[in-house]
Amino acid sequence: MTKSIGVVLALAAVFFGYLIWENRRAIKDRRAIKHVVYVNGTRGKSSTTRLIDGGLRAAGLRVFCKTTGTLPMTINTDGVEQLIHRRGAANIREQLQILHKAAKEHADVLVIECMAVNTVYQNISQHRMVRADIGVITNVRLDHTDVMGETLPEIAEALSNTIPKAGILFTAEQEQFSVLAKNAQALGTRIFQVLPEESFATIDWPDNVALALAVCDQLGVNRETALFGMHTFYQRDPYALSFYRVGKGALFINGLSINDLQSTLKVFETLHKKLEFGKGKFILLLNSRADRASRTIQMAELVRDLTPDSLWLLGSGRKLLYHTLPRRISKEKMPEIQLYKRAAKLEFSGLQPEDVIFAAGNIAMEGKKLMDRIREEGTPDVL
Repeated sequence: MTKSIGVVLALAAVFFGYLIWENRRAIKDRRAIKHVVYVNGTRGKSSTTRLIDGGLRAAGLRVFCKTTGTLPMTINTDGVEQLIHRRGAANIREQLQILHKAAKEHADVLVIECMAVNTVYQNISQHRMVRADIGVITNVRLDHTDVMGETLPEIAEALSNTIPKAGILFTAEQEQFSVLAKNAQALGTRIFQVLPEESFATIDWPDNVALALAVCDQLGVNRETALFGMHTFYQRDPYALSFYRVGKGALFINGLSINDLQSTLKVFETLHKKLEFGKGKFILLLNSRADRASRTIQMAELVRDLTPDSLWLLGSGRKLLYHTLPRRISKEKMPEIQLYKRAAKLEFSGLQPEDVIFAAGNIAMEGKKLMDRIREEGTPDVL
């Protein structure tokens, strides 16, 4: 028994010793980097992170960038993009590894996307790991309600865990700005609300571009140089909002990475104004996961709000969504429904040039397989 206790104590000593060493290395790495920009928010984190990276590179700064997005990626100081190969589930300790890599490459700026959803982990990742001096909260939307709160004010509070202490915070959020401002003030941090310009839409979502420009300006990069960098160096997330022609010319809109209902509706409304929906058939394609049952009701409400002519349900959560729909939509307004277990079974050959498919829900699992197929069989389109 005594020997067993000794082994446990020895292991505990090794473990705590490692934590102390890890913390000291993180502090040393952080001191080696002039600025750390930590990007959080519900939507647009990856795009905003990449836009900031592009704008800063154009000014000659050594930038190391890391996005979580659909696939976790790094862009090193030479501009080389590389996939992060994880062993097992995602862990916020990954942020410490990124901090160390950035320091080893003598980066002037580390631009890093928050990968935590849990509020405690968000707080730890900012205040004990990356210790950013510039924070970005893109927006506040209803998403991850099981861990971040069921209301927008609660989610704003959750996202506030990554606000830097005695630093600067940029946000494009309007409705919950007062919550963010209150929490920023408590930390001695200055907060700035940025406003989008429609001309930015040629690069990316205007809110994202406006945020990136604000960060670049804060770090001494003028608007012209930053915009040039965004046009030149900006590499979109491989699964971000995109457009293809499939079948006999039908328009396929990839919105699978837009997880929350509010943002999906906003994107759809913007595209609906730009495109002439109504000439052909409007198909809503929803990929859902069985392990994300909390989003099933949101997806059912999306079907109700978008009123498609036809509904294609894909993925492991398709049956749960199918049985949820009658509780949200009357029989008279229920669209024609088709269920698909695998993306390979979807049939596009009968679609006409006037038809539109809007894919949403979730990019994981069958969503990725669907987009791999679309890229192989379809033709990229620019609206």
